[in-house]
Amino acid sequence: MEKLKAHYLKLGPKTFVILCVLLLLVTDLLNSYYLKLWWKTKNLSANFVHLMAQRSGMSLHEFDHATVQDWMQLIDNAVYFLIIIVIVNNLFFYLFYLRKKLWAQGFILFYTFTAALFAGTFIFDNAGLGMGWLVYNTLTLFMYIYLYLGVKLLRTETTLVREKKGR
Repeated sequence: MEKLKAHYLKLGPKTFVILCVLLLLVTDLLNSYYLKLWWKTKNLSANFVHLMAQRSGMSLHEFDHATVQDWMQLIDNAVYFLIIIVIVNNLFFYLFYLRKKLWAQGFILFYTFTAALFAGTFIFDNAGLGMGWLVYNTLTLFMYIYLYLGVKLLRTETTLVREKKGR
C-alpha cells in the first residue's frame, strides 16, 4: 500500500482530485448514454404504458396512436429527467470534493466503491448492449478501483481536516 500511496503522491493530491472528478463526470455521462440506449432498446416506455392500461382495466386499442405516443414520451422524459437529477447531484459532490470537503470525499469513496461493484456485475450481465458495454465496464472497473484506492490513500492530503486541539 505504501508503494501505491507513493504513486498517488507522485501524481499530486490536487492533480489526482481533478483527474478523479473529470473521470467520474465522463463516466457519469457515458453511463447515462448507455442507460438511455438500454431504455430505448428494451422499449420500456411502451411496456410501462401497456402495464398502466392493463392495471387500469383498459385496452390500448381504446386510445388513438398519438395519445399512446404522448404517454410513452412522458415516461421517457421522466426517466431522462431522473438521469439529469442524478448527474447534477453527483456534480454537486464532485465540486465540493474539489473544495476539499470531507463529507464530499466520503461520497466519492462510497460512489467509486459501489460503481466498481456494479461495473463488475455488468461484465457478466451485458443487458443486451453488446461488446461495447462489456469493454466499457471492464475498463471502468479498473478505473473505479484505481480512483477508490486513490481517494482512500490520499484521505488526509485531499481534505481540509481540522486537527483536534488539546486542552
